[in-house]
Amino acid sequence: MGTSVEGQVDMAGPVGKLLHRRRLHNSTVMQSFGVDPVTGDVFVLQVVEGGLTLPGESGPRTGRQRAYAGDLAVTRLDQAGTVTGHMYLRGFGHGVSMGVEHDGGVSRLWTETASVPMGSNMPEEEKDGYGTAVTHFEFRSGTTLSQGSAQLAPAYRPVSGATNVTCTIDPTTNRVIVRFKSGGMVFESYDLDRARAGDWTPVARIAQPDAKGTFQGYASLGRVLYMVAGNGYSDTVKPPGNTWLTAVDWTDGSVLDQRFTTAAPGLELREPEGMAVSVRGGVPHVHVGFAGEEPGPRTCTIVSLSGAPEVDGVKVLADWQPIPLASGVTADVRPPSGRLVAIAGTTVLQLSGGVKGTFEADTLIGRLPDALAPSMAAQCSVPRNNSGGVCTARAEANSIRELWLYGGRTANPVTWAQLDNYSAVWR
Repeated sequence: MGTSVEGQVDMAGPVGKLLHRRRLHNSTVMQSFGVDPVTGDVFVLQVVEGGLTLPGESGPRTGRQRAYAGDLAVTRLDQAGTVTGHMYLRGFGHGVSMGVEHDGGVSRLWTETASVPMGSNMPEEEKDGYGTAVTHFEFRSGTTLSQGSAQLAPAYRPVSGATNVTCTIDPTTNRVIVRFKSGGMVFESYDLDRARAGDWTPVARIAQPDAKGTFQGYASLGRVLYMVAGNGYSDTVKPPGNTWLTAVDWTDGSVLDQRFTTAAPGLELREPEGMAVSVRGGVPHVHVGFAGEEPGPRTCTIVSLSGAPEVDGVKVLADWQPIPLASGVTADVRPPSGRLVAIAGTTVLQLSGGVKGTFEADTLIGRLPDALAPSMAAQCSVPRNNSGGVCTARAEANSIRELWLYGGRTANPVTWAQLDNYSAVWR
């Protein structure tokens, strides 16, 4: 489809990836995430797992107690997907959304706070905690904050009696977005600098339209508000799932586009969880999170819709990146690298370079960066040394970020393989 509004990306277009099946500090399902606009670090919110004792507590608490209290864990990951820090937030909420800004050389997180147990037609002890205000604070790895802590900015409540209060940040407009329930669900937009200084005068306000399912997150880019809805796989939700994306016009609350998405098809569980916006190399991206693995520990996968233009029918989703080689594997002339492109609407993983060695069995030759890791195996025939009339091998990128070379045997070893003609459909 075409895009007609500033900030609108093609939700039916090709999907790239930011993180792939990454473990977090806790084993629970990710709830939302945000991206530092300067460092590119990714911050992920989860409800705290059961069995932990946090500072000031007399003993471990169950996962149900954590959900009731609104206790959250924050995991920080670098752009390579490595966990580099964590925090705990006691009494903050459910973590439906978050924002990240880079302020004074540090990452500042914007989240819900002042959690209140909520849930209709259920016993009190089965309710989950949800925020009734928003706050912001500096990320300090290894620390635990409680609502009312001196490190927190004063809590903001959009209206008296508001519930389900969450927030996010649009880095392209310098706006903070707050979603809350007051009668129906409402979104308000504020100038970020003024809000940080305590002036919460709304710039825009719209009612939430139908998200087509269980609401799981939102993000804002320019004139467009994005929403994601759906559930993880279960006895009643089978692949390809029920995940829907919605684009809403900030000017009048009208729905610009609504699309069913099959992104990240090979994940177990595949529960949509959170949205965020980032700008990389001047190109805006709308990201959608998916919790994976069944029964767990859960992992974090984040896919990306790119605002990059097509050039001669090709849209670059991830430019050339080096592929680190496995032990015992040597580069042949040019070290292997890969990129992700969309050609005529089909997403393709392309490789270049080559490897050499003495491969007498199927061999792991490298490990893919997250941006290139497929959710389902992508394979292609590649040239190899001609021996006994055999001159091709099979290269396969799998869903755990591995690149394998198949076909080497003791009686007919592969001594080199060239990857320049590797071009495989990527999902």
